[in-house]
Amino acid sequence: MRQERRLRAVEERRRPYPPLSCPADSPAWFTVAQLCRRWQLGRKTVYKFIDAKILPAWRVGSHLYRVAVADVERFESQNRLMPK
Repeated sequence: MRQERRLRAVEERRRPYPPLSCPADSPAWFTVAQLCRRWQLGRKTVYKFIDAKILPAWRVGSHLYRVAVADVERFESQNRLMPK
């Protein structure tokens, strides 16, 4: 009986989140580690971009950052190297 009450209370607190506009298989946000792998850069370099406000990021908690996909695409298009 106690467990049933607890499960009901948990279900009542859950709120459905609105669907994302992007497909389910693509991420809405990138972590710093994902950006490091994508750009083949070190963590310090990505954090320097964030600290310099070159790359917009959302702070999640005390140590975590998330970067929106649109901001990553904008950053990549602005900083693309021109072929010789």
